[in-house]
Amino acid sequence: MKARKQLFIALFVIMAGVVAAMIIVQMPPQADQQPQVAEPPVVQTITAQPQRLQMTVQTRGRVKAQTEIEVITGVSGNITHVAPAFVSGGFFKKGDLLVSIDPAEYDLRVAQAQARMMEAQYQLTREEAEAEQARQEWRQLGEGDPSPLNLRIPQLKEKKAKLAAEQEELKNARLLRQRTEIRAPFSGRVRTISIGMGQYLNTGDVLGSIYSSDLAEVRLPVNTEELSWVDVPDWPSRSATAKGAEVILSANYRGELQAWRGRIVRSEGAIDEKTGMVMLVAQVNDPFGLRGKERDRAVTVLPVGLYVEASIAGRWLEGVYVLPASALLKDDRIAVVDQNNRLRLRHVAVLKKEREQVILKEGLIPGERIMVSGILHPLEGMSVVAKERP
Repeated sequence: MKARKQLFIALFVIMAGVVAAMIIVQMPPQADQQPQVAEPPVVQTITAQPQRLQMTVQTRGRVKAQTEIEVITGVSGNITHVAPAFVSGGFFKKGDLLVSIDPAEYDLRVAQAQARMMEAQYQLTREEAEAEQARQEWRQLGEGDPSPLNLRIPQLKEKKAKLAAEQEELKNARLLRQRTEIRAPFSGRVRTISIGMGQYLNTGDVLGSIYSSDLAEVRLPVNTEELSWVDVPDWPSRSATAKGAEVILSANYRGELQAWRGRIVRSEGAIDEKTGMVMLVAQVNDPFGLRGKERDRAVTVLPVGLYVEASIAGRWLEGVYVLPASALLKDDRIAVVDQNNRLRLRHVAVLKKEREQVILKEGLIPGERIMVSGILHPLEGMSVVAKERP
C-alpha cells in the first residue's frame, strides 16, 4: 500500500512538470524591451582661418663648381717645374704658375723670328729707298706715265708683305714661349693631376683638372606646378634687376647638420622628358670661405660633389588655409561640420600637399569647422559630436 502511494506521488510530480513546461513554451515570459539608440561618433575639428603664407619649394641636388676644365699643354717639352699647389685638393689664385715646360727651344724660335723680322725690315727700308730713287729718276729722264714696275711698286709691296709675315711669325714664337708657363685662368682648386716633374709632354696632353672656387652651383629639379612660386631672374616676366629666390642648402657633413645660403640665378628652360621637371640653378658665393690669401676657418666649406637638400623661399600668398594632412580625404575632399553637427563633404582646391600638412587656396569659408580625425570613412549628412582640437 505504501509503495503504491509513493508511485502515485511520483507520477503526479512528473505530470505537473510536463504541464508547467508546456505552459512556459506556449506563453514565454515577456521581458521589458527598450529601443537602443546609437550614439554619434566623436570627431576632432579645427576652425578654418585664412593666413598669409610664404610658399617654399623642397628639392635636392648635387653641388658642382661653376667652372671646371682640363688643363692642357699647348707646347711640347720636358716639365721643369710643378707648383706646390698643383696637387689634388690644392688651392690657387688666378695667374699663379702651375707648371713650367723647358723654354730653351722656344727661346731659340723667338730669337730666330726676331732676326728674320729685322732682315725683312732692312729689306723693306732698302726697297723704299730704291723706289724713291726710281721716282726721282723718272721725273728727270722719263717720258709719259711710268708703269708700276718702273716705280718698283710690286717690289715694295712684296717687301711689306714679307715684313708683315715675319712679324706674325714673331708673335707666334712669343706665344709658344708664353705657353711654356701654364698659369691658372681663374682662382680655384685642383681636382686631379696626371703629370710629374721631368715628364715629357706632347702638345695637347692633359695635365689635370681644376675648378673655380669663387662660386658653387646646384642644379635643383622643380615641378612645373611649383614654378609659379619662385622668382627666377632670367624669366622674361621678371625685372632685369630683380634678385632670384633665396635658397637654404643643408646636408649632414663632418658629422653635423650644416647649412649654406644661396640664391636662384637662372633656369635651364627646357622640361626634362623623363621627369617633367624644370632645372633651376642656385649659386653659393665663396663656398670654400676664401678671404684674401687665407681661408676663413669659421666658414663651413661646401665641398663639390656633396648631395644637399634645398629649401627655396617662394612668394607670399594671401588667404590660404593650412590644415593637418589628415583633414584631406580621398579625391581632394574635406568634411565640414555644419551648425547641426552633421558632416558635409566638399571638394577643395589643393595648393600643396606635404607630409604633415596640406595648403588649400579655395573651397573654405572662414570660421568653418573642419574634421581632422575620428572617422575613417565619413558619409554625407552623418551626425557627429564635434570637439575642437587643442
